[in-house]
Amino acid sequence: MSFDEQILLLPQWVQIWINAIGFVLIGSLIIFLFSKSTRKDALVVFLLAAPGVAMVLFLHTQMGLVRLLGLGHVIFWTPLLVYLVRRLRHDPPPGLFAFVMGVLTLVIAVALVFDYIDVVRWVLGERSSIV
Repeated sequence: MSFDEQILLLPQWVQIWINAIGFVLIGSLIIFLFSKSTRKDALVVFLLAAPGVAMVLFLHTQMGLVRLLGLGHVIFWTPLLVYLVRRLRHDPPPGLFAFVMGVLTLVIAVALVFDYIDVVRWVLGERSSIV
């Protein structure tokens, strides 16, 4: 079963959350490209978010929909979260761009909470398919 087909078997709130993460990531990237002050941020987001997503999809091809899929986010999105928090604290972009960066930071942080919990649960022995 494909990744998308398995996602459709998850509870609706999880499907909405996964779609929201994608929307915020892609939307942030696009918005960041509109200001010289956030173009570097767009590159950093892309260089850390894309491999995280790619690793999730790769792990899915190897193992199916298991809790370990969160490892892709843990490895790549943790440094992204650190980068975003530091950027917002020490050199926030102007206006709308700071707001978008704040929303992205919040979404990444919440996603990582779920991902860390899933990875720990996998390490502790919950290795069966989620669906």
